[in-house]
Amino acid sequence: MNTPYINQEIKPEQYISSNPYALNVSREAHIEDVLINGKSARALGVIIIVLFVGILLSFLVNFGVSAYLGSEELVDDYFDGEDHSNIILSDFADTFYLSKKIRNNIIKVDYYLFERLPTSDVLLGDSEFLFPTSDEKNSYSYVADYLGELEPKGSELDLYLDGINMLTKEYRKYGAGVYFVIIPNSQTVYPEKLPDYMGEISEYTRLKSTTRYLKKRGVTNYLDLTDALIAAKGEGELYNNTEDSLNSRGAYYAYLAILEMLPQSVLEEITPLGLKSDDLVHHTSTGKELAKLASLESEIKNRTVSLSTDFIQKYEILLRFEEYDMAYPKMQYQNDLPADPRIQFQFSDEWDRIIMTDFFSNTFGRTIYRTSTDFNAAVLTKADPEYVICFIHEKELAKLGDGSMMPNN
Repeated sequence: MNTPYINQEIKPEQYISSNPYALNVSREAHIEDVLINGKSARALGVIIIVLFVGILLSFLVNFGVSAYLGSEELVDDYFDGEDHSNIILSDFADTFYLSKKIRNNIIKVDYYLFERLPTSDVLLGDSEFLFPTSDEKNSYSYVADYLGELEPKGSELDLYLDGINMLTKEYRKYGAGVYFVIIPNSQTVYPEKLPDYMGEISEYTRLKSTTRYLKKRGVTNYLDLTDALIAAKGEGELYNNTEDSLNSRGAYYAYLAILEMLPQSVLEEITPLGLKSDDLVHHTSTGKELAKLASLESEIKNRTVSLSTDFIQKYEILLRFEEYDMAYPKMQYQNDLPADPRIQFQFSDEWDRIIMTDFFSNTFGRTIYRTSTDFNAAVLTKADPEYVICFIHEKELAKLGDGSMMPNN
């Protein structure tokens, strides 16, 4: 018997050539393999081409439509009415990048996918809290202060003390006691909502350092609202999440802290307001200042907390002057609110005035309101307040020592 496979080296091609059946099977398998792989490769190629063409067409449509309609539909929207009727197709790239609509879509995608903002002037924190990084008007850096880089030294702290003492004397000349109330930054009350890379808030911020110093020097007509607001955080949000400002709940707890600061003789004449859960209304609205700065006011909504329309207003603004307004009790509530003391409230921000008015004018019979923190002898003479409460934001703290609140400034 021939056993050609034992003790004999047989090469594959020899085996195939000597075995027709093996040859046929091998060829069929090879052909099938080629057909399958060929179809897969062609299918993959078709998919890649279709995707490429789709992307290319989308790209061309976006740029082409932007260029063609740029003068009327896109570019003018960005330039607020400038005439760009001379735009031609070769300008489509410029038109694309100058289009407010397309730019806003890019900003939205960047925000939703990567949680990035298009500006370094705003920080995105937890729970869609936005925080400012600087304030040009007051030459103030929120970030530097948070990190303790604006810590006031001895001479600067002395200026704050001197400013408070001098203003106190000036107001006394007109028979008024004055109190300085500091509204802290939202980052001071909610440091835990800032991005993790900011770390913990420094113990040497300008406000913390000033408050420690003035307390050590025995100043009693200065109130830092930080502790009162931090203690009230468990009651709900106290600040607008898209603006560095108090909401109505925050204003209420500020109001309570201010009452505690006033003399006992005043407290004996008034009844502090209570606040029930249904006195506050919660709703979302278009994003405020910081959301607008980031061009995301439609995406980052403001969680607004305001007083209910059912909240009883026992007062009305009866006298409006150029420099101030005066509120009095409505006829039916004249016996509910004490005629004295007359208190003048001074604000650097109109929003603070709006949200504080309901609380104070439902507590005191005669209240005076000014949207200015400067000393004004004419107003003091006409309005004749017994007390003046001056609200200053943390970012404006330098006002206490720079003389801007003094007479003739």
